[in-house]
Amino acid sequence: MTAAQTNDFLREVAADPRLQRQLRGCDPAGAAALATELGFDVTVGDLTRYRARATSWKLSDEELQVVARWQAPTHAYWWQYIWPDGSVG
Repeated sequence: MTAAQTNDFLREVAADPRLQRQLRGCDPAGAAALATELGFDVTVGDLTRYRARATSWKLSDEELQVVARWQAPTHAYWWQYIWPDGSVG
């Protein structure tokens, strides 16, 4: 819905290692569902826009969901790199 909701959702995840692990295992729809479950109005489009904010893209949520579906299942999503999981190094 808004960048503020997405930011608030990511701040909550940043404060909770359990949520970080859960989010790292999510595809875009799962990440949006997790946000909704936590009480944030965040869509797949919001998550995609968060990463692409610096661009001039003006895609609708429906268009961004199509873009998210194009991503190969073996390719990690951007939020899967944010918090270290402790398995490296």
